[in-house]
Amino acid sequence: MNKNQQILSNMYTFAIAGKSLSFTKAGEELFITQGAVSQRIKSLEAQLGFSLFIRMTRRLELTKEGERLLQALNQSFEVIFSELDDIKFNELRGELYIGVAPTFGQKWLLPRLKSFQNKYPNLNVKLRVKASRLDFQHEPVDIAIYYSQEEHQGFHRQKLYDEELVPVCSQEYFNAHFGSEVPSVEQFSKATILHCTESLEGGESGKEWSIWLEKQSKQELKSFDAMQRTYHFNHSDMAMIAAKNSMGIAIARASLIQEYLDRGELITPFERVNAGRAYDLICLKGQQDRARISAFIAWLTNQVAQEQ
Repeated sequence: MNKNQQILSNMYTFAIAGKSLSFTKAGEELFITQGAVSQRIKSLEAQLGFSLFIRMTRRLELTKEGERLLQALNQSFEVIFSELDDIKFNELRGELYIGVAPTFGQKWLLPRLKSFQNKYPNLNVKLRVKASRLDFQHEPVDIAIYYSQEEHQGFHRQKLYDEELVPVCSQEYFNAHFGSEVPSVEQFSKATILHCTESLEGGESGKEWSIWLEKQSKQELKSFDAMQRTYHFNHSDMAMIAAKNSMGIAIARASLIQEYLDRGELITPFERVNAGRAYDLICLKGQQDRARISAFIAWLTNQVAQEQ
């Protein structure tokens, strides 16, 4: 066995032992003795130049270096075995782990996901709803869909579509507070402004209203203080429900509110503007060519193309 083969064999032994924190249980799983497991771990530690376990009287603990290596190995072996399953059965199997912004997942992705399920019935999908960034190094995520304006250095990035911002409210609220297609500062100052900070870094309170106001042709609107009478939400759909119930006028992400418009629960009395942000699909560089990730990207790209 050459050096690289030996390191690989020892790393697999470490991955099994690190999972159970027991050389005895690792030996049982690998059909070797506890002593053989211990010898392989010592050999690996010598090859790497650092300790992987803290050896106590009756138990083992991972060192910080051991924890980092175990996380990396778990992801690597999962990729290898899932690819082998795909090759063996000539179809997509195993798991696809997707992290998605909350309201995008609820309002845009889920209503369309049945067609992906029909196409790949033996692929198990895990959806993790999270507005903030996912840690690809420490979380078992394959793909994330972010609402952002970043380049995502070190990752494969595919822009799905640009978002637009538009004020929304109920017809009742519009009649009571505006009644005009060209809003004035006075009208806005008497209204309650509903803010949403979902998927905005650091909250960025008032950011989306600021973007919309800045792009208005009416000069006095550019300087309007949208923080005078406010309600704040960190979930986009909660802000829309508040607007639907005539609590105020909200700034909406246009692609996520169509059902409310179709039912007449919300209206969009004023113009739309570009949000300066897009929905981006992100995965680790090189992972976009894996069969199941490539399949999801192709399906999602097709869904966006149909919409546009």
